[in-house]
Amino acid sequence: MSKKKIATEAAVTESYTVFYSGEAEKISPHSKGLLTYELGKEGETGSLALRLTANGEGGLFSREWIALDAIHAILEQQQDSFPSRVFRPLFGQGSTNNAGFLAAVLRSPDICLIEADSSRLFMHRCYADWPHRLTQLTALSLD
Repeated sequence: MSKKKIATEAAVTESYTVFYSGEAEKISPHSKGLLTYELGKEGETGSLALRLTANGEGGLFSREWIALDAIHAILEQQQDSFPSRVFRPLFGQGSTNNAGFLAAVLRSPDICLIEADSSRLFMHRCYADWPHRLTQLTALSLD
């Protein structure tokens, strides 16, 4: 996994300042290429968000910012294993890849909020300490 922290000059994208960039493997073992994502901080409100920025294999996806608070709200509702489609409401644009790609990023070692369900490849479970892990991600914006 390749990752980099944006340290010296923060990249400003729209009204977000990017403070972290990383890569995640796709969930399907048949898919090639990596997904690239960014974590950013909104300039006026200070709210934190995540967005997909590249699909190494090509194909459609949305580059819109997804608030970490919105991801928190979705994860908070999950009691057992759940499919990627629970993330669909977070996206205003309609690529069918969005929810699965977001799930892959949330499973990545750098984000690590959810994991694969042991019984089914495309189902997910929240780590027991996912709220703490999300707090640690939030702390990255302060560095």
